[in-house]
Amino acid sequence: MKHDDSLPDQMAGRLNQSELVIFLFHGVVAKPNQGIRNYTGKHIARELFARCIEQISLLGNALSMDEVLYYCETRTPFPPNAFAITFDDGFENNLSVAAPILGDFHVPATIYVATELVETNGMSWIDRIEHAVEQSHKQALTPPWSDERYLLSDASGKIRFLQAVRKYVKSNPDCNANVFADNLCVELGAGPRPKAEGELDRKMSWEQVRTAALSELLTIGGHSHTHPILSFLSTKQLEHELDTCFGLLEAKASIDPTHFSYPEGLAHCYSEDVIQALKKRGVRCCPTAIDGRNVIGSDPFHLKRVMVG
Repeated sequence: MKHDDSLPDQMAGRLNQSELVIFLFHGVVAKPNQGIRNYTGKHIARELFARCIEQISLLGNALSMDEVLYYCETRTPFPPNAFAITFDDGFENNLSVAAPILGDFHVPATIYVATELVETNGMSWIDRIEHAVEQSHKQALTPPWSDERYLLSDASGKIRFLQAVRKYVKSNPDCNANVFADNLCVELGAGPRPKAEGELDRKMSWEQVRTAALSELLTIGGHSHTHPILSFLSTKQLEHELDTCFGLLEAKASIDPTHFSYPEGLAHCYSEDVIQALKKRGVRCCPTAIDGRNVIGSDPFHLKRVMVG
């Protein structure tokens, strides 16, 4: 969705009398435009977010993901213009910037946290690469996975390179995204794993996760440990990824999550094996990042979402 004055109307236009729309956000920030680091619109400006929540809350019926699960499992018709708000990754701005706005309009939300990012205040593989590309003084680069030489001398060249990186990592099962990011960041002249400082990167602390879990409007779900594409993992790797995530949520925040969201979330990023592994660990609801609305009786492990930020 385009992040301009039309965004509230864009979101309102996705509401439907008989179907559910789940909106997918990552972050909400005070400063709206932040160059290369936010070229995808992952973080939406605070004032624009407030206008969006105000408009859809006036036109629709806000549901928590617990309520979404109830409607899906009981095959009960959704309220008219039903919608839910979700956030992926666990950015600190979900609490400091977005939550007060949600509270003003009594709109619940679910925050899906990647536990390694919380544990270390770390950055996801793509955020680390974006940071390195923005800071890099290299004029051009021919990456080892491509014969093409990418110009990095201006913003458009850097964005074109980042688009190619995303496409390569997300479509290559043999690529370990975190190792890939480590190596590429070094090649770009940056450290492999910087701390997540600033509103685009800082993650919630465990204390904040615990506080959010106790809130009447917020629910905490899992989003893996290291944010890999789960369908690319071996059985052993998948079990380690999920057990580490759920173990930390329980040990650090006393959360036994019913809710989870697939990292990346596209059709090829999860599988029946992944779903069964999640069910085995008590998860009952796991939305995707596949665009669309949800009908009565939708499978809670195949719920569609609309990407906003």
